[in-house]
Amino acid sequence: MTVTELFERGYLRDYFGKRLSLIRSSFESLSEDEVLSRSTEDLMQELTERARLEPLSISDDPIDGGVAEGSVQVRDHFDRAVRQPVFNVRAVYEFSGDEDLLYYQPSTSIAFTTIQADVGRGTLTVHATISASRANTGAEARRAFEDEIGMIRTNAAHSARDVAGFNNNVESLLRPAVERRKELLQQRRDLAGALGFPMKRRTDAPSKVPLQRRDIGTQRNASVAKGRTPYRDEPALTEAQYEDAIAVVESTLLAMERTPSVASGKDEEELRDQILVQLNGTFQGSATGETFIQAGKTDILVRVEDRHVFVGECKWWSGEKGLGEAVDQLLSYLPWRDEKAALIVFIDRKDASAVFEKAETAVKSHLSFKRAGKKSVDPMKRRNFVLGHPDDSEREIQLAVLFAVLPRESKR
Repeated sequence: MTVTELFERGYLRDYFGKRLSLIRSSFESLSEDEVLSRSTEDLMQELTERARLEPLSISDDPIDGGVAEGSVQVRDHFDRAVRQPVFNVRAVYEFSGDEDLLYYQPSTSIAFTTIQADVGRGTLTVHATISASRANTGAEARRAFEDEIGMIRTNAAHSARDVAGFNNNVESLLRPAVERRKELLQQRRDLAGALGFPMKRRTDAPSKVPLQRRDIGTQRNASVAKGRTPYRDEPALTEAQYEDAIAVVESTLLAMERTPSVASGKDEEELRDQILVQLNGTFQGSATGETFIQAGKTDILVRVEDRHVFVGECKWWSGEKGLGEAVDQLLSYLPWRDEKAALIVFIDRKDASAVFEKAETAVKSHLSFKRAGKKSVDPMKRRNFVLGHPDDSEREIQLAVLFAVLPRESKR
């Protein structure tokens, strides 16, 4: 090891900028298939983890050290060069954190002082020289090397504050580059409207449904298997289609709550059919016919050829286990990635107050849960989640859990 001057390679803020540039460059070098195959959030998680820095931390006490005899040349009273005996003291400390932080000057720093140490693998060795005539006790030697390590600790503490600010901002600094490239790649592949599966509003859709009347485009999303097979376009509902469909379901659930006699005593299948009526009264597929179809007892599907691009499931609340099984059912219909689903949970009025948080706990406890989705305006009406497919966590499914508080039993 050789003695190195610390905190002298430049300013830490410039190092932050270079680090971000390298991370962006590494992202730009990813293949088009990989960028399109992976979700924005998975890419962001990987990039931010690579960009973030671990602040420096130095052990309180040395783990090794030693004292060696030596001499230095000094001038005596007659201005003659003479050798004076000294002791060369060294102390070895452990450190953790990113080593690069030892070489760049934080925004606040000890000024006009050269700070030196031997930098090893996870160790810092500081040196001090004391006159042999003054080294009557070990306290003098300890004071000498503690002064040296103390200056490093001071700058490391200043550096840690800068690193905390950098780490907090990394995600927002990298996200625009990720979203911009994904958008450009999707535009280049002309994904918008590539499906040829028109789902548009009926001109005679019920006027009370609070939705704009407009044609809805479609897009194709990536399918990726383990090992990232080449990207290919596949049918999917657009985000606008998904949100419009969810809005119709929410409107129908609200109508049920406001007119409880319509829902009272109904089972899941009967309630599902009421939702289907509203969905197909608002949207139509190719030319005519139903866009949303029933499957099984409680399911609502949008199917393109042999592929489900939307799945809804209707369930009366029966506990966290039952909700987990409903999520399993949804996943069984959605073997592809980047899909959209809705879980419609009917809650008996007598159980309502405790159910919302239990439902969230049930989804978050599911093995396929990845993260919470976008924040809902009313968490007692809707909560959003992102699930990963059990066979490949990079395959993501948007799940909206919708709640309706209804009387389960009819009045006699």
